[in-house]
Parts: sequence; structure tokens; C-alpha cells
Amino acid sequence: MSENILEIKHLSKSFGTHEVLKDIDFNVKAGDVTSIIGSSGSGKSTLLRCINLLETPTSGEILFHGEDVVSGRINQSRYRAKVGMVFQSFNLFYNMSVLENCLIGQHKVLKSEKAEAMDRAIHYLDRVGMTPYINAKPHQLSGGQKQRVAIARALAMQPEVLLFDEPTSALDPEMVGEVLDAMKGMAKAGKTMLVVTHEMAFARDVSTKVVYMADGVIVEEGKPGEVFVNPQNPKTREFLSRFL
Repeated sequence: MSENILEIKHLSKSFGTHEVLKDIDFNVKAGDVTSIIGSSGSGKSTLLRCINLLETPTSGEILFHGEDVVSGRINQSRYRAKVGMVFQSFNLFYNMSVLENCLIGQHKVLKSEKAEAMDRAIHYLDRVGMTPYINAKPHQLSGGQKQRVAIARALAMQPEVLLFDEPTSALDPEMVGEVLDAMKGMAKAGKTMLVVTHEMAFARDVSTKVVYMADGVIVEEGKPGEVFVNPQNPKTREFLSRFL
């Protein structure tokens, strides 16, 4: 059995009187590709933002290799390098080239040597098919190309886990496939991934585990074949019937 990289224990998050996450528990093991599915407003993105410490949980623990990252005793920048995030809106630096976007985090956070950072950036840009565009600025790229650069930038930090927050939702339909293909390649290579997605075919065919959320709680989780073929909870069945 591979060890848990992340353990989420009794995690809750409120904004004022509105409780968005309620007593969330689940684990992420090395090599897992976990898809989190559910309707908009079910708490999926907030869960990812808490795991990445972009939001502070109201209560509960997030253990990274057994250490609670909510405690305030860890270096957040170094933690985020290990648990990277790819956003639906790309979050690229628009004043920098594609290559510079993939170098800056390595220099500032990892303190990588220049040649090492360059090799790594080129390697991951090549993996997502973006080496022809290394000198382009983000405004010169399509949405799908921007997202592939964002993935390469995250990979260049050599994270143990990559979080994806609806990575295709801001894309035109014809660009969705190229981003999903890049993610499928990462899954085949054994990358540990936690993906909030509305792409049900990806969740069904690529994931090792599917988590269905509704109203801030995990309603059901299991292997894709179990959740998609024989969902146990009526809420899961009702949700999936809209897609399948």
C-alpha cells in the first residue's frame, strides 16, 4: 500500500454564517488521480483552495506526510511548491514570456540553478507541446495553450501533488481536448492529481478514485466503475443521470 501524501480530517470552512464545507474526510495516496465532481456551489473549489492554503479552514486538519499544514508552522511557499495548483483562469504572468513563467517559481521558491531551471522548464513545456511558443507572451496564446503553459509551470516546480480547479471550464470546447490530453499523459506517467472537474468522461476513464460532493459534504466516493456504474446514494444517481 502506498502511503497517504495528503490526509484531510474533519475539514470545515465557513464564510460568515455560511458553512461551505462540513466535516470533510478523505486521503490522497501517491499515484492517485482523484476527480471531485458535483454541482456548482457544492464546495469543490473551496476544498481545493483550503488544501492549497489559499483559504484558511475554519476547523479540521490537512496533513501533508503527517504534518498539519494548517498549524502555521510550515513555510507556505515551499508547501505550495509540493502541492501545486492549476487554476481555471490560468493565472499566468502576462508581462513574462512562456519560458519566464516556467522559470520564476523555480528561481524564487526552489532557488534552482539557472541551467537546471532552464532544462526543467523546457522539459515540461515539451511534455505539453508548448516548446514552439517559449518566447511568446500569454496574450499571444489561445486559452488551451495558456492552460498547457500553466500545467508546465506547475510541473516545473516538481510537486508531489497537482491540484486542478476546473482546468477546462474557461476554455472554448475545441480547446478542451488538448488540455485533457496533457492531463491524461500526466496520469499515465503516475502523477498524483486531485481534479475538480465537470468533464465526466475524464473522471470516469482516467481517475483512480471519484469523489461526489453536494452541499459541502462528500456524499459518495469510490472507484470510477463503482460510482458511475452503480452509485449507492440517490443524490449521486440523480446527479450522474444528467450527464450519462
